[in-house]
Amino acid sequence: MEKLWPLVASFVIVGIGAYGGGLVTVPLMQHELVEGRHLLSMEEMSKIVAIAQMTPGPIAVNGATFVGFRVAGILGALLATLVVVLPGVSTLAIVSQLRRRMRPSYHLLRLRRGLRAGVLSLLLYAAWRYGWGVINGPIELAIAVGAFLILTIFEGKVHPLAVIVGAGVVGVLVF
Repeated sequence: MEKLWPLVASFVIVGIGAYGGGLVTVPLMQHELVEGRHLLSMEEMSKIVAIAQMTPGPIAVNGATFVGFRVAGILGALLATLVVVLPGVSTLAIVSQLRRRMRPSYHLLRLRRGLRAGVLSLLLYAAWRYGWGVINGPIELAIAVGAFLILTIFEGKVHPLAVIVGAGVVGVLVF
């Protein structure tokens, strides 16, 4: 129970900063849960990210549910899941009401472009940090680079799931 409030505070922050969704939440969760509040080790964080990516649904919600359960049981899972969604839902409700009343603005366009650049930096940071936890040698590096090249060279022509499964098959054959 003593870890419940730090858990809730962490996922409120993750929910607020999750503009852009997806992998943007990974460095936020890592900062809050591993580096900031020490609720998880980096190894636990990597495992939770892998599980959250494999299960259907948004990674922030899946991560909040898994971490919440691990840290504080069912109550932790429920609260973490609720508070990670609450900022986004609240912001969506407010912005949808304001957008109806506002006309397009040059300043809003510039704000959105700046936010997208910030989101890109979080995605790159997540790839960098997560990559160092996954790549433990030249074989993993070769598989990752190969998969990346296939995705970029055949952009839109090869399904990402096929690349993931293919990388897994290569891993089984090589290791």
